[in-house]
Amino acid sequence: MRDLRLNEALRRLAAEAATRFSTMVASGEQIPFDVAEQEGPDSLFHSYLPLTAQFVREREGELRSLTAFEPAREAVEAAGVAAAYLEQRGEPVPRQARERAARMLTVFIAALWDGCTEFALDRERLDGALSVLDAEVSDVDDADVLVVPVVGLRMPLARLQLPHGVELIRADAIDAPIEAMRSEGMGRSAWQPQFLAIAEQGEGPDSGAAALRQLRELISVMRLFKGGGIGLGPYAFGPTGEGRWRRIATGAPATRSGGYLLSEEEATELSLLATTLEARPDPDGALAWAVARFEMGCERQTALQGLSDHLLALRALLEGRGPVGASLPMRAAALIAGKSGDRPAVRERIEHALELERAAMAGAPNLSGKTPQPAAQLASWVEEGVRGMLRAAALGELGADLGVAADETLIATGLSEGDFEIAVAHEPEPEPREPDLKHQPRPHPRAHLPIEEDEMDNDTRILEPVPGEDEIRITATNWLEEVEVEEEAGTIEWPAGGSDVERRERVDTPRVRHLFPVPEDADWEVRELEYDHYRHAG
Repeated sequence: MRDLRLNEALRRLAAEAATRFSTMVASGEQIPFDVAEQEGPDSLFHSYLPLTAQFVREREGELRSLTAFEPAREAVEAAGVAAAYLEQRGEPVPRQARERAARMLTVFIAALWDGCTEFALDRERLDGALSVLDAEVSDVDDADVLVVPVVGLRMPLARLQLPHGVELIRADAIDAPIEAMRSEGMGRSAWQPQFLAIAEQGEGPDSGAAALRQLRELISVMRLFKGGGIGLGPYAFGPTGEGRWRRIATGAPATRSGGYLLSEEEATELSLLATTLEARPDPDGALAWAVARFEMGCERQTALQGLSDHLLALRALLEGRGPVGASLPMRAAALIAGKSGDRPAVRERIEHALELERAAMAGAPNLSGKTPQPAAQLASWVEEGVRGMLRAAALGELGADLGVAADETLIATGLSEGDFEIAVAHEPEPEPREPDLKHQPRPHPRAHLPIEEDEMDNDTRILEPVPGEDEIRITATNWLEEVEVEEEAGTIEWPAGGSDVERRERVDTPRVRHLFPVPEDADWEVRELEYDHYRHAG
Protein backbone atom coordinates (compact mmCIF):
# COMPACT_ATOMS: atom_id res chain seq x y z
CA MET A 1 0.00 0.00 0.00
CA ARG A 2 1.35 3.41 -0.99
CA ASP A 3 1.85 6.21 1.50
CA LEU A 4 0.12 9.13 -0.24
CA ARG A 5 1.68 11.76 2.00
CA LEU A 6 5.20 10.40 1.41
CA ASN A 7 4.68 10.11 -2.36
CA GLU A 8 3.37 13.66 -2.68
CA ALA A 9 6.22 15.08 -0.57
CA LEU A 10 8.81 13.31 -2.73
CA ARG A 11 7.20 14.57 -5.93
CA ARG A 12 7.39 18.19 -4.76
CA LEU A 13 10.99 17.77 -3.63
CA ALA A 14 11.93 16.22 -7.00
CA ALA A 15 10.32 19.14 -8.88
CA GLU A 16 12.19 21.78 -6.85
CA ALA A 17 15.46 19.82 -7.11
CA ALA A 18 15.10 19.62 -10.92
CA THR A 19 14.72 23.40 -11.12
CA ARG A 20 17.64 24.15 -8.75
CA PHE A 21 20.15 21.78 -10.37
CA SER A 22 19.17 22.76 -13.90
CA THR A 23 19.83 26.41 -12.98
CA MET A 24 23.23 25.48 -11.54
CA VAL A 25 24.24 23.60 -14.71
CA ALA A 26 23.02 26.49 -16.87
CA SER A 27 25.13 28.92 -14.82
CA GLY A 28 28.31 27.02 -15.71
CA GLU A 29 28.65 24.13 -13.27
CA GLN A 30 29.49 20.91 -15.07
CA ILE A 31 28.33 17.37 -14.45
CA PRO A 32 31.41 15.11 -14.08
CA PHE A 33 31.72 12.08 -16.35
CA ASP A 34 33.66 8.85 -16.65
CA VAL A 35 35.22 7.32 -19.78
CA ALA A 36 34.50 3.68 -20.56
CA GLU A 37 35.33 1.54 -23.55
CA GLN A 38 32.47 0.42 -25.72
CA GLU A 39 31.67 -3.27 -25.92
CA GLY A 40 33.43 -5.33 -28.56
CA PRO A 41 37.04 -6.49 -28.91
CA ASP A 42 37.77 -4.35 -32.02
CA SER A 43 36.10 -1.14 -30.87
CA LEU A 44 38.38 1.91 -30.68
CA PHE A 45 35.74 4.29 -29.39
CA HIS A 46 35.02 5.30 -25.81
CA SER A 47 31.74 6.24 -24.17
CA TYR A 48 31.17 9.08 -21.71
CA LEU A 49 29.16 8.22 -18.60
CA PRO A 50 27.72 11.24 -16.78
CA LEU A 51 28.13 11.00 -13.00
CA THR A 52 24.89 12.82 -12.20
CA ALA A 53 24.36 11.01 -8.88
CA GLN A 54 27.79 12.13 -7.74
CA PHE A 55 26.94 15.72 -8.73
CA VAL A 56 23.83 15.65 -6.51
CA ARG A 57 25.61 14.06 -3.52
CA GLU A 58 28.36 16.68 -3.63
CA ARG A 59 25.69 19.40 -3.43
CA GLU A 60 23.64 17.93 -0.61
CA GLY A 61 23.60 21.33 1.10
CA GLU A 62 21.76 22.84 -1.89
CA LEU A 63 19.20 20.04 -1.68
CA ARG A 64 18.60 20.58 2.03
CA SER A 65 18.04 24.30 1.48
CA LEU A 66 14.99 23.68 -0.71
CA THR A 67 11.56 24.61 0.66
CA ALA A 68 10.14 21.13 0.04
CA PHE A 69 12.99 19.35 1.83
CA GLU A 70 11.74 19.77 5.40
CA PRO A 71 8.18 18.52 4.70
CA ALA A 72 9.67 15.56 2.81
CA ARG A 73 11.97 14.72 5.72
CA GLU A 74 9.02 14.78 8.14
CA ALA A 75 7.05 12.46 5.83
CA VAL A 76 9.95 10.01 5.59
CA GLU A 77 10.45 10.06 9.36
CA ALA A 78 6.73 9.44 9.97
CA ALA A 79 6.67 6.54 7.50
CA GLY A 80 9.76 4.93 9.08
CA VAL A 81 11.16 3.80 5.71
CA ALA A 82 14.61 5.40 5.78
CA ALA A 83 16.53 2.55 7.43
CA ALA A 84 15.14 -0.15 5.13
CA TYR A 85 15.73 1.98 2.01
CA LEU A 86 19.36 2.73 2.92
CA GLU A 87 20.08 -0.90 3.84
CA GLN A 88 18.79 -2.13 0.48
CA ARG A 89 21.40 0.04 -1.25
CA GLY A 90 24.26 -0.67 1.12
CA GLU A 91 24.32 2.88 2.42
CA PRO A 92 25.38 3.72 5.99
CA VAL A 93 22.42 4.22 8.30
CA PRO A 94 22.70 7.22 10.67
CA ARG A 95 21.70 6.72 14.28
CA GLN A 96 19.40 9.75 14.55
CA ALA A 97 15.96 9.43 12.93
CA ARG A 98 16.01 12.93 11.39
CA GLU A 99 19.45 12.40 9.94
CA ARG A 100 18.38 9.02 8.53
CA ALA A 101 15.44 10.66 6.79
CA ALA A 102 17.65 13.43 5.36
CA ARG A 103 20.18 10.90 4.13
CA MET A 104 17.47 8.86 2.42
CA LEU A 105 16.20 11.94 0.55
CA THR A 106 19.68 12.64 -0.79
CA VAL A 107 20.12 9.04 -1.98
CA PHE A 108 16.63 9.00 -3.55
CA ILE A 109 17.11 12.24 -5.52
CA ALA A 110 20.62 11.20 -6.61
CA ALA A 111 19.31 7.84 -7.90
CA LEU A 112 16.46 9.61 -9.72
CA TRP A 113 18.85 11.24 -12.27
CA ASP A 114 21.69 8.71 -12.15
CA GLY A 115 23.20 8.41 -15.67
CA CYS A 116 21.22 11.37 -17.06
CA THR A 117 22.87 14.27 -18.88
CA GLU A 118 20.36 16.82 -17.62
CA PHE A 119 17.95 17.38 -14.76
CA ALA A 120 14.72 17.15 -16.66
CA LEU A 121 11.80 15.88 -14.57
CA ASP A 122 10.54 12.72 -16.29
CA ARG A 123 7.14 11.76 -14.83
CA GLU A 124 7.45 8.12 -15.90
CA ARG A 125 10.91 7.84 -14.36
CA LEU A 126 9.65 9.42 -11.12
CA ASP A 127 6.68 7.02 -10.93
CA GLY A 128 9.01 4.06 -11.38
CA ALA A 129 11.30 5.28 -8.60
CA LEU A 130 8.32 5.71 -6.26
CA SER A 131 7.06 2.18 -7.09
CA VAL A 132 10.47 0.71 -6.27
CA LEU A 133 10.50 2.65 -2.99
CA ASP A 134 7.07 1.31 -2.05
CA ALA A 135 8.13 -2.24 -2.85
CA GLU A 136 11.41 -2.07 -0.95
CA VAL A 137 10.01 -0.56 2.23
CA SER A 138 6.73 -2.50 2.35
CA ASP A 139 6.12 -4.40 5.55
CA VAL A 140 6.52 -8.16 5.29
CA ASP A 141 3.13 -8.52 7.01
CA ASP A 142 1.54 -7.14 3.86
CA ALA A 143 2.82 -10.06 1.78
CA ASP A 144 0.54 -12.96 0.88
CA VAL A 145 3.11 -15.69 1.58
CA LEU A 146 6.41 -16.17 3.36
CA VAL A 147 9.18 -18.15 1.64
CA VAL A 148 12.09 -19.78 3.50
CA PRO A 149 14.82 -22.02 2.04
CA VAL A 150 14.95 -25.46 3.68
CA VAL A 151 18.44 -26.71 4.54
CA GLY A 152 19.29 -30.34 3.78
CA LEU A 153 15.99 -31.51 2.27
CA ARG A 154 16.09 -33.91 -0.69
CA MET A 155 13.07 -35.74 -2.10
CA PRO A 156 11.85 -36.96 -5.52
CA LEU A 157 8.61 -34.97 -5.31
CA ALA A 158 8.44 -31.43 -6.66
CA ARG A 159 5.70 -30.39 -4.24
CA LEU A 160 4.40 -31.67 -0.89
CA GLN A 161 1.26 -30.17 0.60
CA LEU A 162 1.10 -30.01 4.40
CA PRO A 163 -1.64 -28.80 6.77
CA HIS A 164 -2.34 -25.19 7.66
CA GLY A 165 -1.39 -23.80 4.25
CA VAL A 166 2.26 -24.91 4.49
CA GLU A 167 3.93 -26.37 1.42
CA LEU A 168 7.33 -27.80 0.49
CA ILE A 169 8.15 -26.96 -3.13
CA ARG A 170 11.15 -27.11 -5.40
CA ALA A 171 12.60 -23.64 -5.96
CA ASP A 172 12.63 -23.83 -9.76
CA ALA A 173 8.86 -24.42 -9.79
CA ILE A 174 7.99 -20.90 -8.59
CA ASP A 175 9.21 -17.35 -8.90
CA ALA A 176 11.62 -17.15 -5.97
CA PRO A 177 14.26 -14.57 -5.01
CA ILE A 178 17.77 -15.21 -6.29
CA GLU A 179 19.18 -15.20 -2.78
CA ALA A 180 16.92 -18.12 -1.84
CA MET A 181 18.29 -20.19 -4.74
CA ARG A 182 21.92 -20.19 -3.62
CA SER A 183 23.49 -23.48 -2.60
CA GLU A 184 25.96 -21.99 -0.12
CA GLY A 185 25.12 -23.14 3.39
CA MET A 186 22.07 -25.11 2.20
CA GLY A 187 23.55 -28.58 2.69
CA ARG A 188 23.44 -29.44 -1.00
CA SER A 189 25.58 -29.32 -4.11
CA ALA A 190 25.09 -26.63 -6.75
CA TRP A 191 23.50 -29.12 -9.21
CA GLN A 192 20.97 -30.45 -6.65
CA PRO A 193 17.54 -28.76 -6.46
CA GLN A 194 16.76 -26.36 -3.67
CA PHE A 195 13.50 -26.77 -1.75
CA LEU A 196 11.52 -23.94 -0.20
CA ALA A 197 8.96 -23.93 2.60
CA ILE A 198 6.02 -21.64 1.88
CA ALA A 199 3.48 -20.52 4.46
CA GLU A 200 0.37 -18.53 3.68
CA GLN A 201 0.03 -15.32 5.65
CA GLY A 202 -3.14 -14.04 7.19
CA GLU A 203 -4.08 -10.48 7.95
CA GLY A 204 -2.85 -8.44 10.86
CA PRO A 205 0.30 -6.81 12.15
CA ASP A 206 1.83 -10.12 13.30
CA SER A 207 0.96 -12.28 10.30
CA GLY A 208 4.63 -12.58 9.29
CA ALA A 209 5.66 -13.81 12.73
CA ALA A 210 2.76 -16.29 12.76
CA ALA A 211 3.77 -17.69 9.35
CA LEU A 212 7.38 -18.04 10.47
CA ARG A 213 6.21 -19.86 13.61
CA GLN A 214 4.31 -22.35 11.44
CA LEU A 215 7.46 -23.05 9.45
CA ARG A 216 9.43 -23.67 12.65
CA GLU A 217 6.75 -26.12 13.76
CA LEU A 218 7.11 -27.88 10.41
CA ILE A 219 10.82 -28.43 11.08
CA SER A 220 9.94 -29.75 14.55
CA VAL A 221 7.52 -32.29 13.05
CA MET A 222 10.13 -33.37 10.49
CA ARG A 223 12.67 -33.94 13.29
CA LEU A 224 10.16 -36.04 15.21
CA PHE A 225 9.42 -38.04 12.07
CA LYS A 226 12.97 -39.21 11.31
CA GLY A 227 16.60 -38.32 11.89
CA GLY A 228 18.77 -36.21 9.65
CA GLY A 229 20.08 -32.71 9.11
CA ILE A 230 17.05 -30.49 8.50
CA GLY A 231 16.42 -26.84 9.30
CA LEU A 232 15.40 -23.41 8.03
CA GLY A 233 17.69 -21.03 6.20
CA PRO A 234 18.92 -17.83 7.86
CA TYR A 235 16.46 -15.57 6.01
CA ALA A 236 12.80 -15.60 5.02
CA PHE A 237 11.47 -13.60 2.06
CA GLY A 238 8.15 -11.89 1.53
CA PRO A 239 7.11 -10.56 -1.91
CA THR A 240 6.35 -6.83 -1.84
CA GLY A 241 5.55 -6.23 -5.52
CA GLU A 242 7.50 -4.96 -8.53
CA GLY A 243 9.60 -8.14 -8.41
CA ARG A 244 10.95 -7.09 -5.01
CA TRP A 245 11.33 -9.22 -1.89
CA ARG A 246 11.55 -8.11 1.72
CA ARG A 247 14.07 -10.14 3.72
CA ILE A 248 13.71 -10.93 7.43
CA ALA A 249 15.94 -13.05 9.69
CA THR A 250 14.56 -16.41 10.83
CA GLY A 251 16.91 -16.80 13.81
CA ALA A 252 17.42 -20.46 12.90
CA PRO A 253 20.72 -21.98 14.09
CA ALA A 254 23.13 -23.87 11.88
CA THR A 255 21.84 -27.23 10.65
CA ARG A 256 23.54 -30.58 11.26
CA SER A 257 25.30 -31.96 8.22
CA GLY A 258 24.21 -35.16 6.48
CA GLY A 259 21.01 -33.99 4.82
CA TYR A 260 17.43 -35.19 5.13
CA LEU A 261 16.25 -37.61 2.44
CA LEU A 262 12.53 -38.31 2.02
CA SER A 263 11.21 -41.05 -0.25
CA GLU A 264 7.73 -40.80 -1.76
CA GLU A 265 6.36 -43.20 0.85
CA GLU A 266 8.01 -41.28 3.68
CA ALA A 267 6.68 -37.99 2.30
CA THR A 268 3.14 -39.39 2.50
CA GLU A 269 3.74 -40.59 6.07
CA LEU A 270 5.17 -37.19 7.03
CA SER A 271 2.08 -35.45 5.70
CA LEU A 272 -0.15 -37.83 7.68
CA LEU A 273 1.87 -37.25 10.85
CA ALA A 274 1.70 -33.48 10.43
CA THR A 275 -2.06 -33.65 9.88
CA THR A 276 -2.55 -35.80 12.99
CA LEU A 277 -0.44 -33.54 15.18
CA GLU A 278 -2.24 -30.47 13.82
CA ALA A 279 -5.54 -31.85 15.17
CA ARG A 280 -4.09 -32.47 18.63
CA PRO A 281 -3.39 -29.85 21.32
CA ASP A 282 0.12 -28.46 21.49
CA PRO A 283 2.45 -30.15 24.00
CA ASP A 284 2.70 -28.42 27.35
CA GLY A 285 4.49 -28.85 30.64
CA ALA A 286 7.33 -31.35 30.78
CA LEU A 287 6.56 -32.69 27.30
CA ALA A 288 6.94 -29.26 25.68
CA TRP A 289 10.24 -28.72 27.49
CA ALA A 290 11.48 -32.17 26.48
CA VAL A 291 10.62 -31.57 22.80
CA ALA A 292 12.47 -28.25 22.85
CA ARG A 293 15.51 -29.87 24.48
CA PHE A 294 15.38 -32.73 21.97
CA GLU A 295 15.46 -30.23 19.10
CA MET A 296 18.49 -28.54 20.65
CA GLY A 297 20.23 -31.89 20.49
CA CYS A 298 19.22 -32.33 16.85
CA GLU A 299 20.76 -28.93 16.06
CA ARG A 300 24.17 -30.00 17.35
CA GLN A 301 26.75 -30.91 14.75
CA THR A 302 26.78 -34.57 15.83
CA ALA A 303 24.55 -36.90 17.82
CA LEU A 304 27.36 -37.32 20.35
CA GLN A 305 27.37 -33.57 21.03
CA GLY A 306 23.59 -33.70 21.51
CA LEU A 307 23.67 -36.66 23.91
CA SER A 308 23.25 -34.51 27.03
CA ASP A 309 20.26 -32.72 25.48
CA HIS A 310 18.54 -36.00 24.70
CA LEU A 311 19.24 -37.41 28.17
CA LEU A 312 17.85 -34.21 29.68
CA ALA A 313 14.68 -34.80 27.67
CA LEU A 314 14.47 -38.29 29.21
CA ARG A 315 15.00 -36.91 32.70
CA ALA A 316 12.27 -34.30 32.24
CA LEU A 317 9.76 -37.01 31.30
CA LEU A 318 10.74 -40.03 33.40
CA GLU A 319 12.53 -38.96 36.56
CA GLY A 320 10.56 -38.49 39.77
CA ARG A 321 8.32 -40.53 42.00
CA GLY A 322 5.47 -42.64 40.74
CA PRO A 323 3.37 -45.70 41.51
CA VAL A 324 6.52 -47.86 41.25
CA GLY A 325 9.31 -45.30 41.53
CA ALA A 326 11.62 -47.11 39.11
CA SER A 327 14.96 -45.71 38.03
CA LEU A 328 15.47 -43.71 34.84
CA PRO A 329 17.08 -46.60 32.87
CA MET A 330 14.24 -48.98 33.84
CA ARG A 331 11.52 -46.54 32.82
CA ALA A 332 13.26 -45.60 29.60
CA ALA A 333 13.69 -49.28 28.76
CA ALA A 334 9.99 -49.93 29.36
CA LEU A 335 8.93 -47.26 26.85
CA ILE A 336 11.71 -47.53 24.27
CA ALA A 337 11.68 -51.33 24.01
CA GLY A 338 7.90 -51.41 23.66
CA LYS A 339 6.63 -54.91 22.93
CA SER A 340 9.97 -56.19 21.72
CA GLY A 341 10.78 -57.66 25.12
CA ASP A 342 14.43 -56.60 24.93
CA ARG A 343 14.21 -54.39 28.00
CA PRO A 344 17.38 -55.62 29.75
CA ALA A 345 19.50 -54.73 26.72
CA VAL A 346 17.80 -51.34 26.34
CA ARG A 347 18.28 -50.63 30.03
CA GLU A 348 21.97 -51.50 29.75
CA ARG A 349 22.40 -49.12 26.82
CA ILE A 350 20.77 -46.27 28.72
CA GLU A 351 23.10 -46.91 31.66
CA HIS A 352 26.09 -46.83 29.31
CA ALA A 353 24.80 -43.58 27.82
CA LEU A 354 24.65 -42.05 31.29
CA GLU A 355 28.22 -43.20 31.92
CA LEU A 356 29.23 -41.68 28.60
CA GLU A 357 27.67 -38.36 29.58
CA ARG A 358 29.49 -38.33 32.91
CA ALA A 359 32.75 -39.15 31.16
CA ALA A 360 32.20 -36.33 28.65
CA MET A 361 31.52 -33.91 31.52
CA ALA A 362 34.80 -35.03 33.08
CA GLY A 363 36.67 -34.29 29.86
CA ALA A 364 36.81 -37.74 28.23
CA PRO A 365 34.70 -37.53 25.05
CA ASN A 366 34.75 -41.25 24.26
CA LEU A 367 33.89 -44.38 26.19
CA SER A 368 33.94 -46.81 23.28
CA GLY A 369 36.24 -49.15 25.19
CA LYS A 370 33.64 -49.61 27.96
CA THR A 371 30.51 -49.71 25.84
CA PRO A 372 29.29 -52.53 23.58
CA GLN A 373 29.31 -50.14 20.63
CA PRO A 374 31.18 -46.95 19.71
CA ALA A 375 30.14 -43.78 21.50
CA ALA A 376 28.82 -42.11 18.32
CA GLN A 377 26.57 -45.08 17.55
CA LEU A 378 25.33 -45.19 21.12
CA ALA A 379 24.46 -41.47 21.00
CA SER A 380 22.61 -41.98 17.69
CA TRP A 381 20.69 -44.89 19.24
CA VAL A 382 19.67 -42.73 22.22
CA GLU A 383 18.52 -39.95 19.89
CA GLU A 384 16.38 -42.38 17.91
CA GLY A 385 14.89 -43.85 21.08
CA VAL A 386 13.97 -40.42 22.45
CA ARG A 387 12.53 -39.49 19.06
CA GLY A 388 10.18 -42.46 19.06
CA MET A 389 9.12 -41.80 22.66
CA LEU A 390 8.38 -38.12 22.04
CA ARG A 391 6.50 -38.90 18.83
CA ALA A 392 4.29 -41.41 20.65
CA ALA A 393 3.74 -38.94 23.50
CA ALA A 394 2.82 -36.14 21.08
CA LEU A 395 0.29 -38.45 19.43
CA GLY A 396 -1.28 -39.19 22.83
CA GLU A 397 -0.30 -42.87 22.85
CA LEU A 398 1.43 -42.78 26.26
CA GLY A 399 -1.01 -40.69 28.28
CA ALA A 400 -0.41 -37.45 30.10
CA ASP A 401 2.37 -38.72 32.41
CA LEU A 402 5.12 -40.80 30.80
CA GLY A 403 6.54 -41.77 34.19
CA VAL A 404 3.22 -43.36 35.16
CA ALA A 405 3.02 -45.07 31.76
CA ALA A 406 6.48 -46.55 32.24
CA ASP A 407 5.66 -47.77 35.79
CA GLU A 408 2.44 -49.39 34.60
CA THR A 409 4.39 -51.16 31.86
CA LEU A 410 6.89 -52.42 34.43
CA ILE A 411 4.12 -53.68 36.74
CA ALA A 412 2.33 -55.45 33.91
CA THR A 413 5.56 -57.02 32.75
CA GLY A 414 6.47 -58.16 36.24
CA LEU A 415 3.07 -59.80 36.79
CA SER A 416 3.15 -61.58 33.45
CA GLU A 417 6.75 -62.79 33.64
CA GLY A 418 6.63 -63.69 37.32
CA ASP A 419 10.23 -62.93 38.18
CA PHE A 420 10.68 -59.37 36.99
CA GLU A 421 12.22 -57.17 39.64
CA ILE A 422 10.53 -53.85 40.29
CA ALA A 423 12.15 -51.04 42.26
CA VAL A 424 9.60 -49.68 44.71
CA ALA A 425 10.09 -46.23 46.15
CA HIS A 426 10.54 -46.30 49.91
CA GLU A 427 8.95 -43.44 51.76
CA PRO A 428 11.59 -41.72 53.91
CA GLU A 429 11.08 -41.98 57.62
CA PRO A 430 9.87 -38.79 59.30
CA GLU A 431 12.37 -36.78 61.24
CA PRO A 432 12.57 -37.87 64.90
CA ARG A 433 10.64 -35.71 67.32
CA GLU A 434 10.90 -35.32 71.05
CA PRO A 435 8.99 -38.17 72.76
CA ASP A 436 5.80 -37.32 74.56
CA LEU A 437 6.20 -39.05 77.92
CA LYS A 438 2.58 -38.50 78.89
CA HIS A 439 1.24 -40.39 75.88
CA GLN A 440 4.16 -42.80 75.36
CA PRO A 441 2.73 -46.31 74.60
CA ARG A 442 3.98 -49.28 76.56
CA PRO A 443 6.54 -51.40 74.67
CA HIS A 444 5.31 -54.57 73.03
CA PRO A 445 6.48 -57.63 74.93
CA ARG A 446 7.66 -59.27 71.70
CA ALA A 447 9.08 -56.17 70.05
CA HIS A 448 12.66 -57.36 70.62
CA LEU A 449 12.02 -60.75 69.04
CA PRO A 450 12.71 -61.39 65.30
CA ILE A 451 9.77 -61.85 62.96
CA GLU A 452 9.19 -65.44 62.00
CA GLU A 453 9.53 -66.16 58.32
CA ASP A 454 6.10 -67.75 58.11
CA GLU A 455 4.57 -64.53 59.45
CA MET A 456 5.67 -62.60 56.34
CA ASP A 457 3.47 -62.20 53.30
CA ASN A 458 4.38 -64.89 50.80
CA ASP A 459 3.55 -62.62 47.83
CA THR A 460 5.94 -59.81 48.77
CA ARG A 461 9.40 -60.40 50.22
CA ILE A 462 12.35 -58.08 50.72
CA LEU A 463 15.23 -59.10 48.50
CA GLU A 464 18.74 -59.25 49.84
CA PRO A 465 20.82 -57.22 49.69
CA VAL A 466 18.77 -54.03 49.90
CA PRO A 467 19.74 -51.89 46.84
CA GLY A 468 19.75 -48.54 48.58
CA GLU A 469 18.41 -46.39 51.34
CA ASP A 470 15.65 -44.92 49.18
CA GLU A 471 14.31 -48.08 47.50
CA ILE A 472 13.69 -51.76 48.00
CA ARG A 473 12.99 -54.47 45.43
CA ILE A 474 10.07 -56.86 45.30
CA THR A 475 9.43 -59.78 43.02
CA ALA A 476 5.98 -60.21 41.55
CA THR A 477 5.18 -63.93 41.43
CA ASN A 478 2.42 -65.79 39.70
CA TRP A 479 0.07 -66.70 42.51
CA LEU A 480 -1.73 -69.34 40.40
CA GLU A 481 1.41 -71.50 40.45
CA GLU A 482 1.18 -71.80 44.24
CA VAL A 483 -2.35 -73.35 44.15
CA GLU A 484 -2.69 -77.13 43.88
CA VAL A 485 -5.19 -78.38 41.31
CA GLU A 486 -6.79 -81.80 41.41
CA GLU A 487 -5.88 -83.83 38.35
CA GLU A 488 -9.25 -85.57 38.08
CA ALA A 489 -11.55 -82.66 38.76
CA GLY A 490 -9.35 -80.07 37.07
CA THR A 491 -10.60 -77.32 39.38
CA ILE A 492 -8.97 -75.29 42.07
CA GLU A 493 -9.48 -76.51 45.65
CA TRP A 494 -10.54 -73.43 47.59
CA PRO A 495 -10.25 -73.37 51.42
CA ALA A 496 -13.98 -73.39 52.18
CA GLY A 497 -16.50 -75.38 54.25
CA GLY A 498 -15.41 -77.54 57.21
CA SER A 499 -11.75 -77.26 56.40
CA ASP A 500 -11.98 -73.56 57.11
CA VAL A 501 -13.34 -74.33 60.62
CA GLU A 502 -10.48 -76.71 61.24
CA ARG A 503 -8.02 -74.10 60.04
CA ARG A 504 -9.46 -71.52 62.41
CA GLU A 505 -9.24 -74.00 65.30
CA ARG A 506 -5.56 -74.45 64.58
CA VAL A 507 -4.83 -70.77 64.99
CA ASP A 508 -1.73 -70.44 67.10
CA THR A 509 -2.48 -68.53 70.28
CA PRO A 510 0.78 -66.56 70.20
CA ARG A 511 -0.37 -64.95 66.96
CA VAL A 512 -3.04 -62.97 68.87
CA ARG A 513 -1.25 -62.74 72.17
CA HIS A 514 0.02 -59.28 71.35
CA LEU A 515 -3.57 -58.02 71.37
CA PHE A 516 -3.69 -58.64 75.13
CA PRO A 517 -0.26 -57.65 76.46
CA VAL A 518 0.59 -58.77 79.99
CA PRO A 519 3.02 -56.54 81.85
CA GLU A 520 6.05 -58.45 83.06
CA ASP A 521 6.14 -56.62 86.41
CA ALA A 522 2.45 -57.09 87.21
CA ASP A 523 1.65 -58.09 90.85
CA TRP A 524 -1.45 -60.28 91.00
CA GLU A 525 -1.48 -60.66 94.85
CA VAL A 526 -4.34 -58.75 96.48
CA ARG A 527 -4.17 -58.45 100.22
CA GLU A 528 -7.29 -58.60 102.37
CA LEU A 529 -8.43 -55.23 103.48
CA GLU A 530 -8.58 -54.82 107.25
CA TYR A 531 -11.64 -52.99 108.53
CA ASP A 532 -12.27 -52.14 112.16
CA HIS A 533 -15.99 -52.60 112.70
CA TYR A 534 -15.83 -51.42 116.26
CA ARG A 535 -14.01 -48.19 115.46
CA HIS A 536 -16.65 -47.09 112.99
CA ALA A 537 -19.67 -48.40 114.83
CA GLY A 538 -20.10 -45.45 117.10
